[in-house]
Amino acid sequence: MSSLNATLRECHRLRVHVRELLAEIDRGPRVLKGRQDDLEAARAAHAAHYEHIKQLKLKQRDDEGTLKQTETRLAKLEAQLVDLAVAKERAAKESEIAQAQATKGALEDAILATIMELEEKTNAIPTVEKAWADAQAEFAEYQKEAAERLERMQHDLAESRTTLDAREAELPAPAKRTYDTVVKAKGPDALTAAKARVCQACRATMAETQFFNLRGGEFRTCAACGRILYAVE
Repeated sequence: MSSLNATLRECHRLRVHVRELLAEIDRGPRVLKGRQDDLEAARAAHAAHYEHIKQLKLKQRDDEGTLKQTETRLAKLEAQLVDLAVAKERAAKESEIAQAQATKGALEDAILATIMELEEKTNAIPTVEKAWADAQAEFAEYQKEAAERLERMQHDLAESRTTLDAREAELPAPAKRTYDTVVKAKGPDALTAAKARVCQACRATMAETQFFNLRGGEFRTCAACGRILYAVE
């Protein structure tokens, strides 16, 4: 196999590798945004837990205040009932007392439910704190690893571009002019392998003589798709 084939094959590999590196580097900010969103969701869940506890305490306080007022009113109604002799007035007062008692019972039930929920949320604080701490630690670790990975990729990218320039400089002048034109139009997809006389990009088949000459070092493009060919076994 000719040195031209080896050079073109390496140029193709390097151009694809550079494209993949650039795509991965470009993807980094989007991945970071997703991680930041996850961290923000964890922060919001942490804050929401404490806000819920705060609201439960306020509800308990308000319901207890309302219960106290209801008990005071109920005591007055019951005291007023003693002095009523008229049946109609007693019936009306008894209805008021029944409503006050129902309100008192509902408030007591609500307060008990709030106390139970408040106890549950308070007991869950260690778990909530651990989840928030874990989320922060995971994000910090991701940032560290992402920074190291980015540095490696940028180093790889610089080295690959330098190597690509060196390999492309090995191309004969006439071939280099065609190479530059096709690469400008097609990018990394400007090159493709030819195996067993078949273009691996468009599956077009070339003549046996053409493939023989390609293997021997002739620079040629695919008659069907226009890509630069290099022969492989």
